[in-house]
Amino acid sequence: MKKHDIKLIVFDMGHVFVDFEWEIVCQGFYTRAGITKEQFKPILKHIGSLGYENGHINTSAFLQAINEQMASHGNMHPISEEEFHQLWNATFRENDDMANLLQALRKQHKLYLLSNTNESHWQYLDQNFKVSRHFEELILSYKVGHSKPQHEIYQEVLRRSNLAAHQCLFIDDLEPNIQAGTQVGMNVVHFKDINDLQSRFEHFGISST
Repeated sequence: MKKHDIKLIVFDMGHVFVDFEWEIVCQGFYTRAGITKEQFKPILKHIGSLGYENGHINTSAFLQAINEQMASHGNMHPISEEEFHQLWNATFRENDDMANLLQALRKQHKLYLLSNTNESHWQYLDQNFKVSRHFEELILSYKVGHSKPQHEIYQEVLRRSNLAAHQCLFIDDLEPNIQAGTQVGMNVVHFKDINDLQSRFEHFGISST
């Protein structure tokens, strides 16, 4: 077995230990607005450019932008903030097997969360699933002003941990994010499922029991 000196395991969140269906979330919005999926696409593109995930706009302003876009397509019934949170967070659920694995890992290893997320998603997930319980540090895109695969957010991991990149193992489900982790010098695992992850841990000399 190849020997590694892993001091920190860095986890992504979405589709790693929290699952969701983005298409169903989008469907909730365009159904609520009484428009088609095709009509919703330019709205989605516009609101995606506002930087909600990077903290460039707060929830109230983000919702205002959504309602303005909806109104331009004939929807005259603005979405309330309460309704927005319900629609925006409609499909989240924590993966129980992965949550158990994280709890086992944290007994022996330092764990950080590195997530592209926004204010509404994070508040919902931590209130409902207490996802922060798994981690020593939370590096959230909307709080640090950068998102994966920007190298700055990976450097934030190194700054907070005071570790060299080769001492970190980064786990994510998206190839561009994995590539960025490699570029900054981290060890990486492209997440597929829990069984594959545990077999990869063996390669790095990490015990998950």
